[in-house]
Amino acid sequence: MNCSSHPAPHRRDASHRVRFRPRHAAVAAVLAAALAGQPLHALQQPGTDAPAPAFSTELALQTFDSVWSRVANAHYDPDMGGVDWVAIRTELEPRALEATSNQELRGVLSEMVGRLGLSHFAVFGPDAGAALEGEGAGGDAARSPGGGSGLANPGMELRLVEDRMIVVRVRPGSAAERAGVHPGWELSRIGTSDPASLPDGMGEALMAMGTSEERVRALYLPMLALAGLQGEEGNAVEVTLVDAAGRERRLALDRAPPAGELARFGYLPPFPVEVRHRQIGLEDGGAVGWIHFTGWFPAAMPRIAEAVDQYRDLQGLVLDLRGNPGGVAGMAMGVAGHFIDERVSLGEMTHRGGTLQFNVSPQRVSAAGERVDPFAGPVAILLDPLSASTSEIFAAGMQSLGRARIFGENTAGQALPAVIISLPNGDRLMHVIADYTAPGGVRLEGRGVVPDEMVRPSRDALLAGEDPALDRALRWIASDPGG
Repeated sequence: MNCSSHPAPHRRDASHRVRFRPRHAAVAAVLAAALAGQPLHALQQPGTDAPAPAFSTELALQTFDSVWSRVANAHYDPDMGGVDWVAIRTELEPRALEATSNQELRGVLSEMVGRLGLSHFAVFGPDAGAALEGEGAGGDAARSPGGGSGLANPGMELRLVEDRMIVVRVRPGSAAERAGVHPGWELSRIGTSDPASLPDGMGEALMAMGTSEERVRALYLPMLALAGLQGEEGNAVEVTLVDAAGRERRLALDRAPPAGELARFGYLPPFPVEVRHRQIGLEDGGAVGWIHFTGWFPAAMPRIAEAVDQYRDLQGLVLDLRGNPGGVAGMAMGVAGHFIDERVSLGEMTHRGGTLQFNVSPQRVSAAGERVDPFAGPVAILLDPLSASTSEIFAAGMQSLGRARIFGENTAGQALPAVIISLPNGDRLMHVIADYTAPGGVRLEGRGVVPDEMVRPSRDALLAGEDPALDRALRWIASDPGG
């Protein structure tokens, strides 16, 4: 149900306010874990679903020691990137002992791993949603007694465009579509919060870790806005949008479950995996297959294979990884095998024990079980600032090998393989276990994948129904680059 500026009564909640005002800058790392699902593996240990033990000073010390030791022993660089890890322990251990709750301890631990200045480090509670507010109760998210995922939303995809929070896609059949929302509209308010402003302290903390202000805003603001829109199914979220004519539209939009399948992987929160694809005609009479998937999770693999099979005889393929935050890094080798017919490396993972090559696994059998050759035509990949982790590993490898041309914007620069483990107090630690470099030795952490053709969206183009990055990719394929 949708309403204009005078809505009928709805079931409303305060989740857009709770989620949109995190209490400390470490929430950025928690958002990356809770909303993106980026690690290489998620280690599942037996018995970790039991109720968390009562908080005590002894438990706080045990948990602090667990985090410090685990990072010290597993970090890919024995020198910890030049950080004095022993001195950090000496400094922060007394504060851990002064903590009176898991929430306070979590803040100390988050500060400790944050000193390393790398992505894929985070400390969060068993319910990642609680970490967004820093309280164990009061939000909706996955804590709903009704068993909902807390991922229901009104059906808008958002990006920071020209420094404003802009709708880039409206999901068909969603509350946003029924309310008449269009791509190009500006989201100016979620409740009373400005989605184009970072919470106090977050930007400064992230920039102190070496992340540029532009990248901080482009990556974390849309993630925070998504968190503000999400909640339980049927609850309405109040938003203010600015349409093409500059008119403000105040709407109460019902949330509905996300499209696709909720994938579960280790300690990660449920992640909605959707694969969309279609055939696009070219002006010269040819056609291109367009494939988009929201995360690198096993549930997506057979659907990706089916899409490749469907478009195998077309002039080219476009893989749209915009907004795809990653998932299981090993999937990159299999997906690349749909386009590469030899076991070349997509890059190298370096860890304490040595190195591991991301060798392509050529796919020579179709989804229907028939013998095929990997697709040999031109491949374009679309990227944006929310493309991260496995998306970066895949795109950088394909680019370095000369097998794909990249269109769009610089990616997140968060491409370190990581694991998630359980801590003695019941919290979770995401920590890096390896470094990754693309073929040729290019390191992606903090840099990201640089497109071959930089194409930034504009509000005017979105309002006109255009997709500049996709349009540029289609023109490239139509030019017959392999001819």
